Amino acid sequence: MKQYTIRQYVAWLTLIPLLIMAAGLETFFLHDRSSGLDHDLRERGKLISRQLASSSEYGVFSNNQPFLQNIAQGVLQQPDVRGVIILNAASESLIEAGVFFRAQGNENADADRAAPVPAGQPGLSGQFKPTRAGKAKESVNLLTPIHSDGESLWIFQPIISAQVPLDETAASASAQQVGAVIIEMDWARTNRLKSQMVWLTIGATLLFLMVNLYLIYLAGRSITSPIRKLSDAVQLIGDGKLETHISEPTRVVELNSLIQGINSMTAQLQKESAILHQRMEEETRIAAIAFESQEGMAVTDVKGVILRVNSAFTRITGYTAQEAVGQQARLLRSGHHDVNFYTAMLKSIKQTGSWRGEIWNLRKNGETYPSLVTVTAVEKEDGAITYYVITLSDITLRKAAETEIKNLAFYDTLTQLPNRRMLMDRLSQAVAASKRSGRYGALMFLDLDNFKSLNDKYGHAVGDSLLIEASRRINSCVREADTVARFGGDEFVVMLNELDANKAASVSQAGIVAEKIRAALAEPYELTLPLHDNASAAEVHYCTSSIGVALFADHDASLDDIIKWADMAMYKAKREGRNLIRFYD
Repeated sequence: MKQYTIRQYVAWLTLIPLLIMAAGLETFFLHDRSSGLDHDLRERGKLISRQLASSSEYGVFSNNQPFLQNIAQGVLQQPDVRGVIILNAASESLIEAGVFFRAQGNENADADRAAPVPAGQPGLSGQFKPTRAGKAKESVNLLTPIHSDGESLWIFQPIISAQVPLDETAASASAQQVGAVIIEMDWARTNRLKSQMVWLTIGATLLFLMVNLYLIYLAGRSITSPIRKLSDAVQLIGDGKLETHISEPTRVVELNSLIQGINSMTAQLQKESAILHQRMEEETRIAAIAFESQEGMAVTDVKGVILRVNSAFTRITGYTAQEAVGQQARLLRSGHHDVNFYTAMLKSIKQTGSWRGEIWNLRKNGETYPSLVTVTAVEKEDGAITYYVITLSDITLRKAAETEIKNLAFYDTLTQLPNRRMLMDRLSQAVAASKRSGRYGALMFLDLDNFKSLNDKYGHAVGDSLLIEASRRINSCVREADTVARFGGDEFVVMLNELDANKAASVSQAGIVAEKIRAALAEPYELTLPLHDNASAAEVHYCTSSIGVALFADHDASLDDIIKWADMAMYKAKREGRNLIRFYD
């Protein structure tokens, strides 16, 4: 664990609240000013749009385009105004002035719809005026008069006859909408102001923090300097330099008492150290090993020759003490691990003095089993290894439990097919592989037709037997590299990997597999039906399936989207009569 000085603790305990306070104030200020700038642009846009609507009433009513063009050019002189669209009562564009924002990906489309400014009309020389009235009318209307796409702010303002304000339209029977205006405001200047405000605020905050950090440094230094001297002396004593003596560097009563106590403790430690050192030289360097434990234990020499084993070792491995002693420890090797494994083990023991891990060992009767093994080196005072102590335990039951837990987590308990969780993991890998290779993959969503009626009539046991047989038939129709999963109830999902780079070929391949599955599931099922008095009877049952197929390749669709596509195609097959295959378009 990383350690800190008292001065650092004081600095952090003071600086962290300052950071939190500065960050909170900065966030509040930036949010408030950013909202204010956004509000200012919207309000200015609404004001300009109202003025433009009021000024354009005559021109719209009389279809005077030169008059409207002059008004639009005047509006374009306003700061942040990027474009103006004036519509008549039929929502047809009369004037489109300015250079509108082209969203990424629509540049070619906008260019196709662009038209040069007509000769003789005011406008920007040499520029093109994209026809964006259709897009604007889709984005803004009377219900949503303000719309923003991140780069532009679109404002819709109807032109009302008799100069009636928009909020009074409902109250006036004489009000009539003769047209509308749409202006596009540019966020660029507002965003620049926001950016300047952010950097200015960050600079002021950093200056504030630097000044406070310097003051904290001065205060911490004056407080911790005497304590540091005492800490250095204690560190020397902890390193074994018991002859260290601390003088009295301060007038603080508490520190003087502490120094006197440390000096007394040092003198006592010197006496006890001499006594312990003498006793340690007289005692044996190898501690007694508690052999009779629940774990198997063996002691070997540096060459790996077994010197001693306990009864638990015999119980686990099958080798008695007479059979094991004198043999190399490698007699337990099962062959599951290569030379590199044991080389890495010896390297770890030499570097750290021990190794712990799982090894597949071999019993005397030839049975392999998983074991948890710990190897510890016993060293002399000069660091030379004299013995190895090996402890091992049989973890067969634990491994079986882990396998069972994994099966419960990733496999369906009835059909032993992968469940939804494992399917999502494999689908994620398949999508990534498809992006790398450029090949298509396919996901099929299968639903057994009229399965619920069978369940309701004969019970879940009969339904389960049909599901097991259906899963076997589906599995027989696909490759080992493909995945068949039970999604829940009577729904199955089949994922086909690495089809073809050509979409048409991939559709054909997926269709062949889907038809094979559909035909296999349509074959009759021989079911055992329960009767009264524990009797049973065999009956032939027919159960078709509806299959939806969705292809996926190098795109950014989510896993849920791909499954949803296949599900939609499956429901299409059900709607069109069941026992069908439909592809998601």
